[in-house]
Amino acid sequence: MEFSIEQILHSLRLTSPLLVLIFAAMAVLVADVLLPRAHRWTLALIGMAGIGLALVALYWARPPQPMDTNYLELAFGGTIQAGYLTFLAHNVILATGLFLILISPNYLAGRAVPHGEYYALLLLATLAMMALASSNELLTLFLNIELLSITLYILTGIEKNNLRSSEAGFKYFLLGSFAAAFLLLGIGFVYGATGQTRFDAIGQAIAAGRILNPAYLAIGVGLLMIGLGFKLTLAPFHMYAPDVYEGAPTPIAAAIATGSKVGGFVVFFNLMAIVAGWRDLPQGLWVALYAIVAASMVVGNVGAIVQPNLKRLLAYSSIAHSGYTLVPMVVLLRRPDLLAEARVAVAYYLLAYTLMTLLVFGVATTLGPLGEGRISHYAGLGRRSPALAMIMALALVSLVGVPPTVGFFGKLRLFSVAIEGDHIRLAVLGVLASVASAFYYLRVTVTMYMEEPSPEAGERLIPAEGVNFVILTVGAVGVFVFAVFPWLYLFAA
Repeated sequence: MEFSIEQILHSLRLTSPLLVLIFAAMAVLVADVLLPRAHRWTLALIGMAGIGLALVALYWARPPQPMDTNYLELAFGGTIQAGYLTFLAHNVILATGLFLILISPNYLAGRAVPHGEYYALLLLATLAMMALASSNELLTLFLNIELLSITLYILTGIEKNNLRSSEAGFKYFLLGSFAAAFLLLGIGFVYGATGQTRFDAIGQAIAAGRILNPAYLAIGVGLLMIGLGFKLTLAPFHMYAPDVYEGAPTPIAAAIATGSKVGGFVVFFNLMAIVAGWRDLPQGLWVALYAIVAASMVVGNVGAIVQPNLKRLLAYSSIAHSGYTLVPMVVLLRRPDLLAEARVAVAYYLLAYTLMTLLVFGVATTLGPLGEGRISHYAGLGRRSPALAMIMALALVSLVGVPPTVGFFGKLRLFSVAIEGDHIRLAVLGVLASVASAFYYLRVTVTMYMEEPSPEAGERLIPAEGVNFVILTVGAVGVFVFAVFPWLYLFAA
């Protein structure tokens, strides 16, 4: 395939944020070698600068105004796409990367973690999340998801003197490799059924009825759902998540729970959007996706109720929220006419979930080792650090979906699509699951404000200050700002 100079320049413009992150990661590694250990804190600043420049590049290559939910541009022969959902996901991913870099310096102090490799891999993971969201071709999807997986495997086990970290990294690697086999097999079946690997070309073949073997296509889509289900910790493919979240360094657990899921859900949505054009869609595919959504909401909430450890609780919580996010995709398979509404609902909830979850992980990181352990260690936090306790309580209330927080309006959009698409039972199940989640989210809040401090925590006051507190405060304000003014995000271009 030949490319003209204009096509190459156009492709470079659309992928410029990814290129910036590559150079930023290289700059971190070079600086790590050249700068003395006393000045290693500058690595975080280089990482922040890289994220900032990538954000500038993103808006330089932004879509035309006013923003159209059907906007789509292709790059590098159609292997990379830039669209409405992708653009918004890139904003969320870059914000996540910046948040994680900001809270990392205090976390890494005194830990056996190589700083240069840590920041470089975190930048490369951010790059992989964005590239995954931009995937418009099955082989490109596989390469991007493996790039993301490899960086997260290493980051999960990067803490040398922590056996839990090493164990978590090994488990993550084993289950991730298993999922990769499903993905690759699914790609083979889809290609065999349509003769295409590009998403748009596959969609056109499906819409025109040019399917060589419908059974192969159904099997391929099912295998892709399983492979992505592992990556997105959907039930029943979630087994590794609690152990990985517990053992991974807390900022990396936050990256797995937020940014990696944002990229994965964008790809999942794009795949479901092209499958929705299949006029003879097998009933079994819709039933399978419905069952995965229902199981994720039930298993996630039931599993979280019995967890004594905060990070394990957040792992099960993320399974439930993954189920909520898939609700519009279930509707889409039956009602392709609701594509625009489903796209906006998913985009908005990805922002809401990411913001709320980062706040909880951010507070846990700020509190140090005690904040990463048992929920009982949060006892008396309302007295020991009123500001951090308030931010944590706000994030938890928003995760429940209590108005007027961003979590409430995010779930409202998801379940409104289900109601509009005549999936009333699915919407009711989502609402009931959200109500059930109040038990374990508010249990943490009750522990912070109504229980005496544990012997491990003591009565020591924890000052709310520094970069961590500033970024957490900004995030807490965002919980209300994006609830009241969602257009600041949904029409950011």
